[in-house]
Amino acid sequence: MAPPVRIAALGGLGEVGMNCTVVECDGRIAVIDCGILFPNENLGVDLIAPDLSWLEERHAQVGGIFVTHGHEDHIGALPFLLRKVRAPVYAPRFALELLRNRCAEMGIEADLREVKPGDARDLGDGSPLRVEFVRMTHSIPDACALALRTPQGVIFHSGDFKLDETPVVGRAFDLPRLEALGKSGVRLLLSDSTNAERPGRTLSEAAVAPGLEEVFGRAEGRVFVACFASNIGRIQQVGQAARAEGRRVALLGRAMDQNVRLARDLGYLSFAGWQGCSLEEARELPPRELCVLTTGTQGEPRSALARLARGEHPELRVDPGDTVILSSRHIPGNELAVGQVVNDLCRRGAEVVYEGGPRLHVSGHASEDEQRRLIRLLRPERFVPVHGEYRQLSRHAAHAAAEGVAHRHLLLDGEVLELSDEGARVLPDKLPVGRVYTDREALAGEDMGALVVKDRRLLAEAGLCTVVLVVDKATGAVVRGPDLFAVGVAGFEGAEAELRAEAARALEELSPGARADVAEVQEALRVAVRRFFRKAGGRRPTVLPVVLEL
Repeated sequence: MAPPVRIAALGGLGEVGMNCTVVECDGRIAVIDCGILFPNENLGVDLIAPDLSWLEERHAQVGGIFVTHGHEDHIGALPFLLRKVRAPVYAPRFALELLRNRCAEMGIEADLREVKPGDARDLGDGSPLRVEFVRMTHSIPDACALALRTPQGVIFHSGDFKLDETPVVGRAFDLPRLEALGKSGVRLLLSDSTNAERPGRTLSEAAVAPGLEEVFGRAEGRVFVACFASNIGRIQQVGQAARAEGRRVALLGRAMDQNVRLARDLGYLSFAGWQGCSLEEARELPPRELCVLTTGTQGEPRSALARLARGEHPELRVDPGDTVILSSRHIPGNELAVGQVVNDLCRRGAEVVYEGGPRLHVSGHASEDEQRRLIRLLRPERFVPVHGEYRQLSRHAAHAAAEGVAHRHLLLDGEVLELSDEGARVLPDKLPVGRVYTDREALAGEDMGALVVKDRRLLAEAGLCTVVLVVDKATGAVVRGPDLFAVGVAGFEGAEAELRAEAARALEELSPGARADVAEVQEALRVAVRRFFRKAGGRRPTVLPVVLEL
């Protein structure tokens, strides 16, 4: 009998982002991607990573980490994992260089190995798993799918993909290889579900060029273009539209500067020799001769575009008559932030062009028709939708059913699917999964803790009320207070006297022994103030009692 193969996700099933899949066979583990999730709340958390403790505890069994492409939701958490898991990382060229830079910034030594489409790698001597990289198309160079040869047949992981016949950067997806894999037999397909709710097919990246040319052609002032810094095909088309109108190109934002320089060094991106422009030169150019590529498509408060919109950027400003192009789609949850940036830009007199005008963005993910086409090409025996919220996974599973796939498994993070000679089953025991809230720069990937984030959320919702009491250490008598201070607490103003009286009554009700115990006094004050706000209007601010002994 062949050994069973177990597949599970530590992230990416039930959410968009934080993608990380593990495949285990005969005591050897292959990791596919290890990404982050960006929070849609401003709680001092830069990013959310999957709980990788299950992998860290089994670090000796991890034979290889296989990267499908270089987006943050697929590689952003890898530096955290590589601190404790010293396995080789196999990645296509662009993703590898992004990882190399990130690991260098964080002081992490990593065994990074470049692979090309068609290359296959195993997990060392006697490995039961061998992984082949298959060329796909996405919104970043060098995106690949993975075909894993296992004792239980081929497992195909699509990575993020769309079936683009005319990509702007690189070659089209490898249709002959997909057909060959389908003919030879695929036991299980794991496929990107991001756009499962979108009918039809996703347009080619090349479809954006006419819209960019139209907007550039009518613009009289500067043109600012905000797009994802990793979308090198989009940046190439912006450069071409700018060149046609005689505009030089300046870069704004750290990620934009780094990615463009990397893509040019690797040969993925080319501007005319005269087009490159420093920010110092940009300030002196006539408005009609300048294009600025910037980050900030999702309204991030600290991004270059948001600072431009507020008039706070130290290098450049947006003036009346300038044109701002948002060449992106709003990620769900970011609508308010993006709307605020658009409002601020309009107040500065700019023309803002975004969704609803000329076509300035196409998705990098397959829509329904392409998802179903991939299923037809591979003819899988079984199907697991990945990369998406539950409704997207469910819709994708329905597409597979419509294509005649009889065995479909709708999994969530931590659930383990086992393939064996007898078939397939979801195991009763789950892998431990969770979220690590972190600030990449300040804490270098250390977990802030879910309770810290919960407390910050409570403070944001209801505010903080501090109760200060000064007592004589020897006698326990009240020297001063209770005094109350509040930040962000509705109903506090005008109720200070009642609150002090409520706190004082709570102290009077304590026994002499309890008054001598600081912890008892603090708890009495906390309960009394919380009770007052709850009765007054159902509010539940965080109450911080402070007892000082003299």
